[in-house]
Amino acid sequence: MNELNLIDLFSGCGGLGLGFHQAGFSTYLANELHPDPARTYIENILSENPEKMLIGSISDKLSTKNITKLKLKRNEIDCIAGGPPCQGFSMAGSGFADDPRNNLYMEYLRVIQEIEPKSIVFENVPGFANRYGRNHREFLEKKLTQMGYETHSGILRASDYNVPQLRKRFYCIGVKKDYLNDHRLGFPEPKNLKQDSSLTAFDVISDLDTYHLGGGYGSGEIFGPDKYLKPARSDFQKEMRKISGLTTSGHTYNTKIPNHTDKVIKRMMAYQLGNTKQSLIGTEIETKKLSQRVLKKNSFPSITVVSLPDDYIHYNRKMPRTLSVRECARFQTFPDDFVFYGKRTTGGKRRKVDVPQYTQVGNAIPPRLANTIADYLKELIMS
Repeated sequence: MNELNLIDLFSGCGGLGLGFHQAGFSTYLANELHPDPARTYIENILSENPEKMLIGSISDKLSTKNITKLKLKRNEIDCIAGGPPCQGFSMAGSGFADDPRNNLYMEYLRVIQEIEPKSIVFENVPGFANRYGRNHREFLEKKLTQMGYETHSGILRASDYNVPQLRKRFYCIGVKKDYLNDHRLGFPEPKNLKQDSSLTAFDVISDLDTYHLGGGYGSGEIFGPDKYLKPARSDFQKEMRKISGLTTSGHTYNTKIPNHTDKVIKRMMAYQLGNTKQSLIGTEIETKKLSQRVLKKNSFPSITVVSLPDDYIHYNRKMPRTLSVRECARFQTFPDDFVFYGKRTTGGKRRKVDVPQYTQVGNAIPPRLANTIADYLKELIMS
């Protein structure tokens, strides 16, 4: 193996994988439990080598027996990265101390111990570090230290690394001490994008706001392609459209928006005008849903992209609406040629089993942040 390689655990749709590929890594193996995000990863990153995606539980697909069959030599893999499912640790959800998903990071550690990569990346929600008083962070780093890794961990803000949202996550990176060569391990230097007031929500998604020209509510494509109706204007838009096309001759994907009812439109319009959920009590547009937040057109996007499509309202007052999958993907820094597969959205009991496009986007590690981490590790293990 001459090129840098990656084993991508709990890979999801490929946000981390894409960022690492952009830094010069290639996926040696990826593992994802659910077939929908796995298909998205395959189609976008492993189209020529779909067999490298192992679909199923990590304990099965990367069992000790199956790892032995790979016949990997010590330090032959450059990086193992992964973000085990985080619902049990999340402060946003109900969270349960005994949620079986909380122990999946033990499987992550087992795979590292058996393969011994040169470097590792671990990602989870901020609550992983200390929720339930179980010292998960301390345990994680202790185990990695025993395996011969120097580690560094903490909370990273995506907005500090060229990602136009406030997203905070717990990260732990590790490098085998043999490869540090007296370098001190830390996190990559922030790029302070949040301080750049020129990057606004308008700069991020305004070129996609063309539904009034292409059919109104309910228009757009679940998959695509869908022709651009505006050229790229901002530097950010040009970067996201570098492959898909800078002019109206290009195409993108996953652009469909809901066919909102009149009541929902009126409610979103009220929120745009400054009303709150409480102020609407007793009116015809009262709702039991949590209050939605309106994007501010001319300021840095103070949002965190999540898996529910109706958490945010577009700033367009002439056409109040929620965001498309493509717009959410923009805030996550997925380029416009990256196509998401599976259902567009889901609801009710199906949320426990489906991984639709919105969820794939919301669960992903932003490719730009992943790329920064990959570049940092690449410099260390190749020096």
